[in-house]
Amino acid sequence: MNTENALIPDRPEINPFYVGGAVSPDKFSGRRSDINTALDVIGNRSCLAIQGSSGMGKSSLLQYIASSQEPWRNRGIDYSQALIVFINCWEITPFTAIGFWELVLSSLQQKAKDNLALQPVFEQTLGAGTYNIHQLRLLLAEIGKNNKFLLLLLDDFDAALYPNASYTEDEMRSFLSNFRSLATHGEEKDYLSVIVTSPKRLSEMGPKIEQGTSPWNNHYTYRYLKLFREEEVSRWFQDLAQKSSIDWLLNLQAEIQKISGGNPALIQNAGFILYRAWQDKDIKTVLDFAIEFERANRPYFRAAWNQSTDDEKSLLKFLALSRLEGRVNRKRKYTLDNVDTILSQKDRELRELEERGILRRYDNDEKINYEFASSIMEWWVVKELENSQNQPELAERELIFLNLSSKQVEQMKNITKQVWQYKDTAQSVIGWVGKLGGFF
Repeated sequence: MNTENALIPDRPEINPFYVGGAVSPDKFSGRRSDINTALDVIGNRSCLAIQGSSGMGKSSLLQYIASSQEPWRNRGIDYSQALIVFINCWEITPFTAIGFWELVLSSLQQKAKDNLALQPVFEQTLGAGTYNIHQLRLLLAEIGKNNKFLLLLLDDFDAALYPNASYTEDEMRSFLSNFRSLATHGEEKDYLSVIVTSPKRLSEMGPKIEQGTSPWNNHYTYRYLKLFREEEVSRWFQDLAQKSSIDWLLNLQAEIQKISGGNPALIQNAGFILYRAWQDKDIKTVLDFAIEFERANRPYFRAAWNQSTDDEKSLLKFLALSRLEGRVNRKRKYTLDNVDTILSQKDRELRELEERGILRRYDNDEKINYEFASSIMEWWVVKELENSQNQPELAERELIFLNLSSKQVEQMKNITKQVWQYKDTAQSVIGWVGKLGGFF
């Protein structure tokens, strides 16, 4: 292992990379534009929906907004006026409207426990043990009289957008209608701001919109968390290297960006494994690292695949197969005509995959192109094809969806045939990771 440029500490230090959930506010990095958008919404007492796939930092962002006062001051917003209630909706098991209002109101009462003016109102309003939207409206009116407002941070709000055995479709419609009314009607709305997170757009979840009615979520500003750009990753690594005295980290930025695609959780995982390799010397080769990284993040890659629609999976397979040249059986060439033209016809699906952080869009010669954000995700899709029970040809439905010409169909069949035939000699995961700057 090459550690010539490393500043080795006198004693082992705690791994500076954070894995296994939301990043603590003191370690939160980046997302300046997203933070400013959230604070603008808070300042205007309006609503924001943050969309982001697994690992993009939705929970970390909400926790940072809830506990860090400096960005509030920078935007001219009085943090002390806010009664902040943070709820992960998946923790309401099973999700029900009654369970939601009870948790919101009991959490709000706890937040206001030191406010002598509000406590008698809470005791009177909630004394009967009844929790519903009417009680919250009464409390919001009193909160406003005390020059306060409620900031409701609802992580994983998608839990409220699917019925369950204790939460029928009609109950869901009623809950969402009340939730919309709370944020759009009455004087109380001036004392409330709501930020929700979800893995998909709110419009893609929840009950079907009936003719003649407005969407329950049309009062939300939308924001989707993007992958970190190279300059953001570089700035973050420079800051971390300086704080942790690990200068060798700066040499690995490009390769970590390649395998993580700029996904914050994947970056943290890569850094965590590399730091442990440097500190404990229990990971000695790039292959060791690649296997460890894929194993640690397998739930992410599997979820990204399983949560994709059939059409999205078809596009991912097509994109992976069209880029196989040099990846499988290096003596052979894999070519497919007019890939860009085919992809240009699927702009909506490609943009959905981009918003979920699976693909990255880039401009090349005035053309819009797409590639896998993470090289390991690309490898994972190829392995899905290789591991098919039967020869991994695209199904007839997929060929129709992709609108391939007869020549392209034959080319695609030839590529998939060779993928299957030479799968035992396919380039291992190490080839998709890169050299990691000579670290190993």
